[in-house]
Amino acid sequence: MEYQETYHGQQIVVTTLQQAAGDWKSKAELLDSGRRIPFGGGSDDRYPSEEEARRAALSVAAGAIDRSRISRGKP
Repeated sequence: MEYQETYHGQQIVVTTLQQAAGDWKSKAELLDSGRRIPFGGGSDDRYPSEEEARRAALSVAAGAIDRSRISRGKP
């Protein structure tokens, strides 16, 4: 399942996928001019629910955006 989120004006696409064992994995990508840019690293973590997987991916994306803003200086 795909979800679009916005964090500090940045569009994020979160994708969740249920595994054969019933647990969930997720990933987040930055949507920039129609292109999807994956957030580095990724995670092999598995979650018991889709909601937890979605929140974890969004948290990874938000952390990356925050680190980027800190290194540039906040507007």
